[in-house]
Amino acid sequence: CSATIRIKCKTSHLLNDRVHIKMGVKSCNVVKTSFRHIAIGTVFVSSALAFSPKFNFGAASPNLPLLFGVEAPGVPMKPGGKYNEKGSVPNDVVAEWASFLEANDVTRALCLLKQDELDCYDQPGYASLLEDRGVKPFLVDVFQDGASEKCIAAYQEAAAAGEKIAVHCSGGEGRTGVVLGALLVQEAGMDAEAAEAEILASADEGKVTRKLSAAKVQKLLDEGTLA
Repeated sequence: CSATIRIKCKTSHLLNDRVHIKMGVKSCNVVKTSFRHIAIGTVFVSSALAFSPKFNFGAASPNLPLLFGVEAPGVPMKPGGKYNEKGSVPNDVVAEWASFLEANDVTRALCLLKQDELDCYDQPGYASLLEDRGVKPFLVDVFQDGASEKCIAAYQEAAAAGEKIAVHCSGGEGRTGVVLGALLVQEAGMDAEAAEAEILASADEGKVTRKLSAAKVQKLLDEGTLA
């Protein structure tokens, strides 16, 4: 037999699509737990987070469970920020960020940074550093033609592989929110207003920050760019 069990805890927000518990010849599935890595006999619960204030990381929507938003490593070109010069983001900052994604089962990153933001990373550069850590990068400047198609293709490739993908601009707020909203429209069949509300509600739940408007979501989908 099988059953679905919900276990709640106040320690953190975690997202576990399915955890298998062996009970002799019987089994049950545990979903949406709030545990860290826990092993009790033959029971194992994943520690993948749904939300974390660290890196402004959070699930986009229950409708697209493989889709997340996050800030860029080092938050380059932030007004008054630490890493605004060419080559200023050290490799260990990127390594820490990639390790965080890895710990939360995220294997792909949809990067919305412009070229001047990418230039802030020390050599061998953002994409090479992620690839070395086992995270597959997709680079899309949303102010260039064809951006929406590239974002959709990156998400669809991740979904087809059953892998989590994290979308990020610099702070993980504006461009990130708009692309998350566009993907909800395209892949979950929502209209732009419903997608805006869904992204903001999810961010509010997880105490992370997203900024978007239905108008910008629609512009990206209609024109292929935010320029």
